[in-house]
Amino acid sequence: MARVLFVGNGFNLVSDGGASWNSLLNKLAGDATTQHEEMVRKAKPFTLWFEEIKSTSKQSDLKQVVSESLEGGLSPNKHHVDVMALGFQHILTTNYDYNLENVTGEKWKLDKPAQETTYSLFRRHNLGERYIWHIHGDIGAKSSIMLGHEQYSGYIQKIRNFLTTGVSTSVKERNGRAYLSKYSRKDVKTKGDVETWVDLFLEHDVHIVGFSFDYTENHLWNLLMEKQKLRKKGVLVGQTIFHRCSDTKQSVDDEAKLSILSAFGVEIVDHTYSSFSEAYDKCIQSLSQE
Repeated sequence: MARVLFVGNGFNLVSDGGASWNSLLNKLAGDATTQHEEMVRKAKPFTLWFEEIKSTSKQSDLKQVVSESLEGGLSPNKHHVDVMALGFQHILTTNYDYNLENVTGEKWKLDKPAQETTYSLFRRHNLGERYIWHIHGDIGAKSSIMLGHEQYSGYIQKIRNFLTTGVSTSVKERNGRAYLSKYSRKDVKTKGDVETWVDLFLEHDVHIVGFSFDYTENHLWNLLMEKQKLRKKGVLVGQTIFHRCSDTKQSVDDEAKLSILSAFGVEIVDHTYSSFSEAYDKCIQSLSQE
């Protein structure tokens, strides 16, 4: 069983030009005029807020604006360098940018087992035998950038299809065979090339770093539940380890979320230090010692 790294937006937030998804949507919506309006915006689930902005915006292509914003204003930092030095073969990331690839100084190649435009079951870059899976899309394919409720809902369905009936494809080499999770085949032990990140998430130990696990990430919550169901059936699956990296002690909201994660079989590791940057340093150090 291998180790898989899952990287969220946390590293980017300590970079110059780094911005939260809330800040990104504020840019699309325009500056809030009052403190009350700012508070109302923060209370909105970002997937639905994006749909609200899209329905009222005069800009024809919001994803192009997002792509240009990230492409021009976000630079990697030491945490990107340090985490890539850990040598994980597979890295899953919700980030659209290429900071992880760029810090290696190497040319990564887009390598998808199947073509897709809107979703990212197969979207990955490889360098030799190393892979970075942009599971929420990437700036090199703006239609893949996942922001809105509609796209999230469609993604849930596509993942569900992969786990049950299969995802159809026109790839000639497959001779009409759909892409189907190894956990839905008759022989769970079937080996072969990893076709999507979903089986990686289920099969291996997954270390989650720099990701808040917002409640809007329904597809990922569903996979945690799927992993736990398989485990209870006696199927061999990996552990999921959530690294909480923060500069503050756990709040009531944190405790609530961590309680749910624990119920779904997730191991919690708390890295609370004087700054987010120090917390990430300690987290990466702990990963290097495993």
